[in-house]
Amino acid sequence: MPWLLDGNNLAAGRDRETVRRAALALARHERVRIHVFFDGTPPPGTGDVEHLGPVEVRYAGDADSAIVAFLRGHGRGWRVATDDRELGRRIRAEGAELVAAAGFWDRISRLPGENGETGARDAGAGESFGRLARETERLPDAPARVRRRRTHRETR
Repeated sequence: MPWLLDGNNLAAGRDRETVRRAALALARHERVRIHVFFDGTPPPGTGDVEHLGPVEVRYAGDADSAIVAFLRGHGRGWRVATDDRELGRRIRAEGAELVAAAGFWDRISRLPGENGETGARDAGAGESFGRLARETERLPDAPARVRRRRTHRETR
């Protein structure tokens, strides 16, 4: 089953290259197509779409809308990895399967590496992918309440 990845959501504030390497590893192992969508502009010298063998990386002003537009009318048979609740609701409405980011990273961390060990495809990749899979390093489901600071004018 092919995958769509919410790249920025999976990167969780880290670099995009980690998501790209994970997508390539999964595509090679499962022999599937993978489309990665990132918010924002592509790196210098790169077009809006990169073709990396079975992996296609797309850069869009709004990746969530681009993912939904891609799935519109033919979402069945696609697996989408994201923790974005609103996007999850929208992709399920299109018939796609939702996979949580932790589930995606766990799957990546268990892939056999070149030497047969799991998660060892690149030097340090096993630890990097494993760290992303651990719930303790994920953002909480709901934002914590932030106390409002009084402005200088309010303190007078």
